[in-house]
Amino acid sequence: MKCVVSLLRNSAYHWWKTLMLVVPSERVTWNFFQEEFRKKYIIQRFMDQKRKEFLELKQGKMTATECEHEFIRLSKYAREFVSSEANMCKRFEDELNDDIRLSVGVLEIREFVVLVERACKAEDLLKEKEKGKVEIEAQDTKKGR
Repeated sequence: MKCVVSLLRNSAYHWWKTLMLVVPSERVTWNFFQEEFRKKYIIQRFMDQKRKEFLELKQGKMTATECEHEFIRLSKYAREFVSSEANMCKRFEDELNDDIRLSVGVLEIREFVVLVERACKAEDLLKEKEKGKVEIEAQDTKKGR
């Protein structure tokens, strides 16, 4: 904890030193620090907005990798929804586009890294399939002329 405290500056440093005067030392943990810091310096409205963004996250036009990055970035605001790796996987799977979700959903993957890898693979295969359709349509159009 001393390393963290040494990084605090100005009013944040004084706030923490004052808090330590009134809080029993056995209560002072990393989680305690994070919770108190959030209460003091991060607006609840911001936290609520980020939680809402997480809950409404959908892949849309993002790649599976971009969706994963957003998922990870926003998940810290909604820890109760990703309390286990299985919950993370289910939540992430629900955010994927239908074609990808159907491809990976039947596999019932409960390891997040593996799920993301398979979602990316499914996405690549779907892109190849679409590219093939476009090429076939282009050939058919040329033949029809």
